[in-house]
Amino acid sequence: MSQLGVIGSLALSVASSVAIVICNKALMSSLGFPFATTLTSWHLTVTFCTLYVAQHLRFFEPKSIDRRTVLLFGMLNGTSIGLLNLSLGFNSIGFYQMTKLAIIPFTVMLETIFLKKNFSQSIKLSLLVLPWCWHCIRY
Repeated sequence: MSQLGVIGSLALSVASSVAIVICNKALMSSLGFPFATTLTSWHLTVTFCTLYVAQHLRFFEPKSIDRRTVLLFGMLNGTSIGLLNLSLGFNSIGFYQMTKLAIIPFTVMLETIFLKKNFSQSIKLSLLVLPWCWHCIRY
């Protein structure tokens, strides 16, 4: 039952991400909604409310994290979402998705260089799929 919950959660996460991207693209391109920052604030507000309800329904237990780390993460996450929404307004959905995927190897590289973290061979091999995805989107 636990694995089914994980698979369901992952499927819901992917489906909601795709739905958000398609809706944002339609808002910005088809309907001419120019406010990427407003979309970002809506996303963060809905995320906060959803997590607040999930916490009160005891879907997870909150962990104690120092305030500085939370503020830094919040600023970086908000900036990231804002820039991604801005990118979506100017680019195709395919290019937007590839820029999101490009974050993964970049993060692995930064963690390897600055945090001296070692990644398994399977993780490194899984990153080889990304150039193939880029090729498929371009043609």
